[in-house]
Amino acid sequence: MKNIYIILITSFICEFSFSQNETDSVEILNKSSSLFSSTPASVKNASNNLRIGGNFRFFNYIRNFQEMYPLDIANYYSGEYPQKTLISIGTGYRDPMLLMTISASPTKDVSFGTDLILNSPFNGDFRSSSNIFDLNLGSNIYSSIQTGFAKLGFQIGGISWYRQSKLTVWAEEGYLRYSLFDRAPYDPIFDNVTQKYSQYFDSGTIEQDIRFGNVAFKGITMTGSQIQGPGNSDFTFTSILGKTQNNNTRILGNGKDDYSYGINIKNIFSSNFIAYNYFRSSTFTDSTNVKFNYFDVNSLEYQTKLYKLDIFGEVGIGSFGNQDNSSYGTAILFNLRTPRSYTYFPFLFQFSYIEPEVVNVNSAIQNASVVDLISTTVIDNGTNPTVLAGFGGPMNSVGYLANNRVGGSLSGEMEFGNLKITLAMAAYKELERISSNLSYGHIISGLFLSRISYFQTGFNPYGTFNSYYRGVYENVNIQDTIFSESGYELSSLFDSDGNMNFDKYYFASDLHLKFKGKIMNKDFYVFSLTNYNTAQDYLTLLPIINDEPFLRQFCTQIDLVYNYSERLNVLAKFGLESILANRFTDLDIENPLNITDSEHPLFDDYNDYEPSFKARHQNINQYGFGLDYKLNEGLHLYLRHFFYDFYDKNFSLNKINVSETTVELKINL
Repeated sequence: MKNIYIILITSFICEFSFSQNETDSVEILNKSSSLFSSTPASVKNASNNLRIGGNFRFFNYIRNFQEMYPLDIANYYSGEYPQKTLISIGTGYRDPMLLMTISASPTKDVSFGTDLILNSPFNGDFRSSSNIFDLNLGSNIYSSIQTGFAKLGFQIGGISWYRQSKLTVWAEEGYLRYSLFDRAPYDPIFDNVTQKYSQYFDSGTIEQDIRFGNVAFKGITMTGSQIQGPGNSDFTFTSILGKTQNNNTRILGNGKDDYSYGINIKNIFSSNFIAYNYFRSSTFTDSTNVKFNYFDVNSLEYQTKLYKLDIFGEVGIGSFGNQDNSSYGTAILFNLRTPRSYTYFPFLFQFSYIEPEVVNVNSAIQNASVVDLISTTVIDNGTNPTVLAGFGGPMNSVGYLANNRVGGSLSGEMEFGNLKITLAMAAYKELERISSNLSYGHIISGLFLSRISYFQTGFNPYGTFNSYYRGVYENVNIQDTIFSESGYELSSLFDSDGNMNFDKYYFASDLHLKFKGKIMNKDFYVFSLTNYNTAQDYLTLLPIINDEPFLRQFCTQIDLVYNYSERLNVLAKFGLESILANRFTDLDIENPLNITDSEHPLFDDYNDYEPSFKARHQNINQYGFGLDYKLNEGLHLYLRHFFYDFYDKNFSLNKINVSETTVELKINL
């Protein structure tokens, strides 16, 4: 062990010694390149027009379970529990370790470039061919040409990052209210360590790289801009052909065709615009390319200012179906923002009406209507093509959209010196009685739970967790029978044939506090975000605190940030989340593991499990601390250490007690 430390220290010193003699090293490299190169010297020095950028991100975590639900169950992975300690480099999301952009402009009217994305899983399996550095996410080649009437662009490859409109191609980010403690791969490096927090305090959001809020796309992209329109307006267009993350087979060749295409045409005049958007995703389900599933959306998008009122919206028609049947629905989005001079404090009003036939998993709309669809469009193995898992009736926080729903939200901000208060409320009703299911996202523990089981459906002992990118949602069933002291009886919410007798309504609210002060003449920030969401069978415009709702979710997160110096921030985090369900939802009525083998390693602990006959009562706690340290210009170190405690009082096998330390080194190139 001593020798290992000596080697690591020596390597560290050598690395920094090399960087101190960078000029000499480059000079030697230039001399040696002419000796060993097989390519003749270029007539023109290409380096004059060459641009290289990007970032390197090293991410390591050490996780230690003090208590954990059993892992050796069918819907998880095989292995004896406990696996108490885990040390890993990178995550299962294939977030790039190295992201590099190389571009050049041989003339003033022409440019080209490529994006290189490198990832290494370091999964410990040296027998696997995937355990190597490779172009895991591919590369891009692009070019632009300036003509007399327009600037034209062309790009091919993947992965690129793209958005079009909320109804067509968009990765929803809600109202951009979240905890700043957890690090995301798209968090940028700022000039100083406090800039991220000061920017969030001032504007309520932070600058992030191009991956945030955009959809991953690979294929062909064509663009046009600087096209003169009527009345001194400008036209732009963008067209795409290829695949999103929900198209996984080849466009052409072996297998069945599975692809997406779209177009955006925008007319910009002053600070206003109007745009036409179209997007379609299609998957052939047979080898002859006759049978297929598809969805598409046509929309008109607009933005204008009327008497200092900012108005934005989108109106569209969506279709979902196959070669034999299709159905059309309407989607309406409307946003109105008022200035401070009109209403004392500015507020944002949002209205949405989205019919269940509008299904687009590449948009800002969650699919709550197509209940028989599962996780991806993969059909290579002859399975049925799919679109995306239905979220049941998603009980969302303010600002998020779902189909089969009508309603609106109101959000306003007030300032009292160094204290900023944002209050928002939303109410929605489902349009059609499609499903009695509900779902909710785990706000605090979602990121951690998603990294326990990547992109899995129906995991944990009760089969209720469903993971997606950096999050987990949980499905809840509203029962047609209820349990009482006399046994089971038909619920009043259903008729004798099992049909729903009720509509589903949703209420959401959040309170966002931001405070800036001084401690020892250094900046000190407090960020507090509280969410309270409910789902019930009647309309309400105010929070309900009794047990009448099917589900109640309360969550509060507090971030403390102290700017100790220009190079160092000290952070602390506290989070509390509670989920309560009533007796009309799933009850804990049996041993979910059903272990009968006496030699099974879990037999002694779980074979004598006694059901509670009660509904969910989950409590989640998180607390931790961290450091942001600026090592050099463009070189930052981020340390986090936190504790999670997840416990359900009634579904008692759902228990997690864990600590985790993360180390992130990020370098701008």
